[in-house]
Amino acid sequence: MKSPYSTISQIQTFFEEKGIRAQKKFGQNFLIDQNIVEYIVNVTKPLFAPDDVCLAEIGIGLGTLTYPILSFQKNTDLFEIDFAYIQLAKDDILPKFPKANLYPGDALENLYHIFPKKVFVFGNLPYHLTTEIINTLIIHCRKFQGGIFMVQKEFAERLVKETSSLSIFLSAFCEVKYLKTVHKNCFFPIPKIHSALLLLTPKQTNTKLHWSPQTDKEVELWSRMLRTVFWGKRKQIQVSLRESPFSEEPVFREALGEALIRSGIPPTKRPEELNREQFLNLGQHLLDILSK
Repeated sequence: MKSPYSTISQIQTFFEEKGIRAQKKFGQNFLIDQNIVEYIVNVTKPLFAPDDVCLAEIGIGLGTLTYPILSFQKNTDLFEIDFAYIQLAKDDILPKFPKANLYPGDALENLYHIFPKKVFVFGNLPYHLTTEIINTLIIHCRKFQGGIFMVQKEFAERLVKETSSLSIFLSAFCEVKYLKTVHKNCFFPIPKIHSALLLLTPKQTNTKLHWSPQTDKEVELWSRMLRTVFWGKRKQIQVSLRESPFSEEPVFREALGEALIRSGIPPTKRPEELNREQFLNLGQHLLDILSK
């Protein structure tokens, strides 16, 4: 089913009737290219096919993607912060789709509703919250089945092409794939820059070669290790290990130093010179040392 507000004229009419406009503070640029909508649905459909997988959408807006998602007749949780679109969902969307649940307000404060579920997530994410939302889902949704996110093109390129604390952090939990560049003209109002679709799929194994933090303590250790190693931009790891505020505790600092030795990583290396497998190996050794 197609949203009744999927063209520029339909959106403008809605704005005029309600006396509203798109709000920059919420990053509101509405997708109007139906080819992109169909692409998103077709790419993700095999990933949430099992009956026990539910769906979620962060930022439903005018329902451009919401209507096609809900047409699958799966239990779906919807998150929206803007009152105008909360009311639109209550009036037009929820009555048509009894399996939809709406959580009004800040998504970051409401995402806990999906933490225990086997869930696939859709989201057109505002730039200033992209990292926090993705991290929250990855860390707390222990049955996370994947997600597709519309993000700024520059952010997507950095995430998949550069070695950074964020890209390495996510690599312990999921695979990140740059699917497609989405031209700025695919939105209304037209944003200043292009967007991109990122697909996150959870890792299927948890072996020495594919280590993944399993508990809150392990997640915190993984995060602390990366904050330490990446603390000094382009600095040698030994310098960051010595100077980082995250490694002030002697037990942690000594354990990370021992983990570097066991991993065969010279302390004179810079973090951007390491690959993701080396970081995962380092994380596993650090956990082993501190678990004794």
